[in-house]
Amino acid sequence: MKISVIISAYNRRDFLLRAVNSVANQTLDKNLYEVIVVKNFEDKSIDETLNKLGYKNVVYDTPRYGERVAIGIEESSGDILAFLEDDDEFKPSKLTKVHQVFNKYKDVYYFHDTREYIYCDEVVDMGTSNPDIRNIIRDLEEITPHNEVIIDPFDKDIKSFLIKYHGIVATTSLMAVRRECMNDKLDLLKRIEISLENFIPAFSAECGKIYHTGERLTRYRIHNKNTSIGFTHEDQIRVLENFMRSISDGELIINNISRNNQIRNVVKLRLLEARYLLYNSPKDIKGYLKFDEHLINVLKDILELCRLRHSFKECKFILLFTLYNSLPSETLKRIIRSVRRSNILLK
Repeated sequence: MKISVIISAYNRRDFLLRAVNSVANQTLDKNLYEVIVVKNFEDKSIDETLNKLGYKNVVYDTPRYGERVAIGIEESSGDILAFLEDDDEFKPSKLTKVHQVFNKYKDVYYFHDTREYIYCDEVVDMGTSNPDIRNIIRDLEEITPHNEVIIDPFDKDIKSFLIKYHGIVATTSLMAVRRECMNDKLDLLKRIEISLENFIPAFSAECGKIYHTGERLTRYRIHNKNTSIGFTHEDQIRVLENFMRSISDGELIINNISRNNQIRNVVKLRLLEARYLLYNSPKDIKGYLKFDEHLINVLKDILELCRLRHSFKECKFILLFTLYNSLPSETLKRIIRSVRRSNILLK
């Protein structure tokens, strides 16, 4: 059994060599895996390293993440496909674990591991003194199980588990899949703008069981160019642009997988969250992104989101927050804020 590692980079080159070297330093026999790098640029240092290591270097210019990865899959020959984003790194035993799991569990078609976190080139955890990084880590840890789990994605009883621990189908660098699940889906994959982390588990689940390990086998880098993390106003605009791109992806995935596939609920959850966050973004950002949605549709989305999450308290807050943001009068908003402050002081 051979593993193909697909590394994709678009414009970013800062961390790519570290990602490549992390794969070169695996404990797995080098004859058991190959590496394909798909990027939209040429770089003397990076290209020389790829040539020296004997890795395929594919230059292909498209902003669609799914299309870049699909090209990488077409260039590969492995039975197992493992994915790595240009800013993340595999720990040395990652591919050995992937190889062992797919050999041991013949009914498992999707592999997922747990993150180790890197910030400013140092491994960090919840003990970091930086509150922003601590909050990011806390949020990711809360949605990720920390033990070995094998799931039948067509078992209706695991719906609540997947909604609570949807980190089990998040972050592309943590994923590997049997090739047969992707072979006839490449045309669909090429249409995916950004939501590869939804596409891979959704269609893998159509084939068989999902495996997750609590072992931290991948280093997830936190930095100001993450697709889903924004530290500054400019970063936040980029993140919201990615939410815009993810909406059509979510609809495409939902329309092409089985109704009883429970990953469908996770994709729907993320789709509804994206719409809600975009609606409640500042007016200037919504104007820039050309996002225009009627309040009634957003309220329907929020009710569906609350149904999936089973959280009345959170539902109440989101509904009130959205209704408040929908008020056209700034004067009325100031009055509401004043009344709220008065009520707090009286308690």
